[in-house]
This record gives sequence, structure tokens and C-alpha cells, in this order.
Amino acid sequence: MSSLKTIISGIPSLSFENELKLSRISSFEYLKINTDLELIRALQNCDIFWFRLNHNLTKTVLKDIRCKYIICAATGLDHIDLEECKQSNIKVVSLKDESEFLKEIRATAEHTVGLLLTLIRKYKRAYQHTESGKWNRYLFKGTELYKKKVGILGLGRLGKIVADYYSVLGMEVFYFDTQNQEEYFYKYKKVNTLEELLKKIDVLSIHLPYNESTHFILNKKNLTLLRQSSVIINTARGGLVNEKDLINLLNQNKISGYATDVLWGEPDIKNHPLIKYAKMNDNVIITPHIGGNTFESIEKTEGFVLNKLIDIL
Repeated sequence: MSSLKTIISGIPSLSFENELKLSRISSFEYLKINTDLELIRALQNCDIFWFRLNHNLTKTVLKDIRCKYIICAATGLDHIDLEECKQSNIKVVSLKDESEFLKEIRATAEHTVGLLLTLIRKYKRAYQHTESGKWNRYLFKGTELYKKKVGILGLGRLGKIVADYYSVLGMEVFYFDTQNQEEYFYKYKKVNTLEELLKKIDVLSIHLPYNESTHFILNKKNLTLLRQSSVIINTARGGLVNEKDLINLLNQNKISGYATDVLWGEPDIKNHPLIKYAKMNDNVIITPHIGGNTFESIEKTEGFVLNKLIDIL
């Protein structure tokens, strides 16, 4: 048995095959971690720490620890202080920049479309209505996607997949991306600025990476450019949207609705203002970051990062 020790947090269980692979290079245990103190103790007591999105690995947490490998089957790593990892010689093994492999991972793209349909067809209240023993179809008149204009903010790997899904549904697809996407010039309609995109569309679909330059990139100043009937779908990161500004615009009926799988400050959402708003209003849909949470995608991505770790070791 290897002398390496792995702690796995926030993952109910790996597949049998992945557990077997991991056992060949390291002993491992599943640990429930609720506080930063417990997190620090875990990092001081392992060589490999495997988690998803349930912790924020800050500079304070990562300082002077035993752990030298952090495994996270995600593309967005804003919940890990990568600079501190570099300074402390901690290797982060993730899905970042694994574009070829990720073409086969479609769960978040599918969830994006699901959130949009849930919002515009009023499924949230319709479910509650029917389960309470009622049957009044006239309360839930929705809108269609066909021939609506959708704006893809960020035509990266996920944005491209979602754009194709929207196109199949008969939507007119516009996109804004800072990178040159020559192969898409004739497929979808490119715009030159974020402001131009917002003025044209009925649906804003957010697929940007989160970093300092994109923090609160959507705010009162530009969200007011959207049509009053527009809706926003966010399966990227909560920090891309100034949620305080968003709530104000929703309260003023200047935006029709918001469906999101992510929140700023998650997973600490106990007193989150958008949660409070959603409890009282039908035009906000929130799911707990489940975009990539399917049996198929989890097994594929966990196997991929595990194989990367094995290659490194």
C-alpha cells in the first residue's frame, strides 16, 4: 500500500472502478467537513485532497499544510487560491483547459436549456399548483423559444454547445466573445460589444469564466439595456452578475426573469438576498449548482482527473 493519503470531501462516493484505481496509489477516506478549522486539519493530514465546489481554499486555509495535490473535477477554479498553491508547490489537478475531453461533457449545457424552459413556461408554480390538488391550466400561460433572439455571452466550449442547442430550437443566435471565433462567423451572428448584444436579445445566456476582469460584469449600467421582457440564464458563476442590481431591476419590472444554477458567495446561502426574493416571486429559479451533476458526467470527469493524477505521480 502506498504511503500517500487522500481525503475526499463533498463527494458521496467515487465509482467502484475509480476507488480501485485510487487505492493502488493511495489510501483514502471520505470526510465530512463543515468548518474552515476542520478543512485546515484535513489539509494538514493528507497528501491529496479531492473535492468539488463545497469549499473555498483560500490563502489562509492553504498556508503551511501537508497536502501537495488538490483534485477538483471542475473547469472554474475561482474557489481555489491558485497563486498560493503555486507559492506552496501544491499541484492542482482539474478540468481547466481540457477542451477536447470536455466536448463530450454536456450536462451543464442541457441544464442551461432546462432552466430557461422552467422559467418561461412557469414550471415552478405549475408543479406546486398541481401537487396541491388543483388543475387550472389558464394560470400558466408561457412564452415560446421559437424565433426568439438569444445572446451567448462567452462562446467558449460550453457556449458553443449551448448555442447549437438553442439553434435547434429555432432561436436566432447572437454572441459576444473577446476571442476570435472565425469558424462561427457564418454560423451565428457576432456582435462587437456586450452592450450591443444586450440591446438585441430576448434571452441572455451567460457562459463566461469568472475572474477579476469579469467580476460583476453584468450590473445596473448594462442590464438596463435589456428589453423589459428579457430573461437571463446563468450556469457559469454567481460573481458575474451584481445580484443586488439584478434584484432592483426585477422589482422594478425592468427584467422579466432570472434562472441560475450559481450564486455569489455559495455555498453559504442561508441569508442570500436572491434566495429571499425567489421565495416570494415566481420569476426567479435557483438550483444548487447541479449543472454538471449527472451520473454520466461525474463518472467521466472523476475518472479523467484521477488518470491525470496517476500520470503525474
